[in-house]
Amino acid sequence: MFWKFSVSNRANPTKQSGFGLIELMVSISIMILVVSIVVTGQSSFNSSVLLRSEAYDIALRIREVQLNAVSASSDGSNDFRSVLGVHFDETTNNQRFAVFKDSDGDNYYDGVGEQFDIQGVINPRFVVSDIREVGGTTATPDELSIVFERPNFDAKFFDSPGNELTGSAVQIDLQEIDTGDVRTIEVTATGQIGVI
Repeated sequence: MFWKFSVSNRANPTKQSGFGLIELMVSISIMILVVSIVVTGQSSFNSSVLLRSEAYDIALRIREVQLNAVSASSDGSNDFRSVLGVHFDETTNNQRFAVFKDSDGDNYYDGVGEQFDIQGVINPRFVVSDIREVGGTTATPDELSIVFERPNFDAKFFDSPGNELTGSAVQIDLQEIDTGDVRTIEVTATGQIGVI
C-alpha cells in the first residue's frame, strides 16, 4: 500500500512546486525596476539636500561676519568700529567667497591684504551663478561686497568699482553644476539674512 502511494504521487505532475523560468524572469525584472527607481530618486534627493545645506552654511557664515562686525572687539589698536564684510565674485572665483576687514575705509574688498578670519570655500558641486540687486536701479553686478559696521546690524552693498547699491536687498544664487538646481541667499539692507 505504501508503494502505491509514492508511485501515484510521482506520476501526477501537477503536484510540483517552485518557480518556472518565466516567473523567475518576471520577478527579477520587477526587482530591478524598483531598485533603479529608488536609486535615482535617492541621488536627486541627496543633491537637493546638499544644495540647501550649502546655501544655509553660506547664510550662516554671513551672519557670523555680521555678528563679529557689531561686537565690541579690537585687534589691539583700540579701534572698535572696524568694518567687516563678505565678498562674492560670480565670474572669476565663483566657488569661493572672501571674508574681509576693510582696512582702507572704502567699504569694498580690495584683495588678499584685507582678508580676515577663515575664508569661505564652496563645495565643488556648486557655484555662485548670479548676483542680483532687489529694488535698485544699478545693473546686475558681477562682484558684490556686503559690509557691516558697528553698531548697526544693517548691511551695505557695493559693486566691483566700489559704488554703493541702493536696493533694498541683494540675492546670491547658488547653483548645482550637474542638475542646474538653484537656491537663493538673500541679504536685506536691514540686515536680515535668509535662504529662499
